[in-house]
Amino acid sequence: MKAFIKNINLEGDKVIWAIVLALSIFSILVVYSTAGWKFLFSHLIKLSIGLFFLYQVHKIKFKYFAKIGVLGFVVSIILLILVFIMGVTVNGASRWLSIAGFQFQPSDIAKLSILLFMARQLSKYRNEIKDFTKLFLYVLAPLIVICALILPNNFSTSALIFLNGLVLMYVGRVKIKYIASIIGIGFIGALLIYGFAKTYPQSTNKIMPRSTTWVNRIDSYISTEKKQELDQDYQQQQALVAIYNGGFSGVGPGKSTQRNILPYSSSDFIFAIMVEEYGFIIGAVMPILFYLILFYRALRVAIKITSVFGGLLCVGLMFSLVFQAFINMLVSVGFLPVTGQTLPLISMGGTSILFTCITVGIILSVSNDTSDRQYETSSYNNFRR
Repeated sequence: MKAFIKNINLEGDKVIWAIVLALSIFSILVVYSTAGWKFLFSHLIKLSIGLFFLYQVHKIKFKYFAKIGVLGFVVSIILLILVFIMGVTVNGASRWLSIAGFQFQPSDIAKLSILLFMARQLSKYRNEIKDFTKLFLYVLAPLIVICALILPNNFSTSALIFLNGLVLMYVGRVKIKYIASIIGIGFIGALLIYGFAKTYPQSTNKIMPRSTTWVNRIDSYISTEKKQELDQDYQQQQALVAIYNGGFSGVGPGKSTQRNILPYSSSDFIFAIMVEEYGFIIGAVMPILFYLILFYRALRVAIKITSVFGGLLCVGLMFSLVFQAFINMLVSVGFLPVTGQTLPLISMGGTSILFTCITVGIILSVSNDTSDRQYETSSYNNFRR
């Protein structure tokens, strides 16, 4: 055992490694509290598999992720189309595929693949994308295709991927006027979908089965009627009760009273249980600080690295993780409508844990290797300017 541990060589940014391991340990404690021994065992297996893949991925030269991104983009399109044909419905949503007894969400694959693909396109065609037509063909069209395929069954994930793509374009020095135009068109499109789903719910449900759920969540979020909020927003109400119970010091590990009342307390709303049991400092401030440090370390790596592709990978991938974390926490405190997004590295899950770990592994690969110049004619630091 000692020889095995001695042979483990953790390369890359050591601070990122430390935070990932700390959040993983914290995840074990909170999942045990919310889900019990049965689900803890399953979580430990999935977390172990995720960390194993993280370790293996961080050993890969990051230049290979450009080609992997192209392959992943094509595979994602195929899998997302298969969801419409043979998707498995879980909790009222058909987002899953079952192959050889293994269930997974293709959107998790697509979420990572499209960012890899966009980073490749932005670095490889950075001179051509100054023209909007080329920007659309090389970068924007692939993003729209992925988001459009995810949208009917998962609006929040589709919107999250779209926003991550816009941030990556901004980091990739796409003209602000182009990004502003894309945001404007996207916002108008979202309003049209909402309006059509609210006015013609039956017709919209045939195309987008989850449209009624979206409308109800948005309506309850903007509603001023307390009764409607209690009826439609039960999850957020119970999450707020958990946070209130926790207060500053928390009720203590394993002593949550809301874990059996709050739906999805081990996944979508695990942040509320963290605050209830561990209090404001350990349950809220500490994880927030850890996520911010992760993003800061990724920025440091991006600034130092000589590869444009590597810099875009670091910023884009870490932003997607940290942004998802803050979305999850803001939902728990009632600041945003319910989205169904998990808390990265903490929530109990399956494919989400695996692809979160793979994402961190890619970032660690970039931090470990600054010598690749396949997509470089100037340093990323100069590229930012």
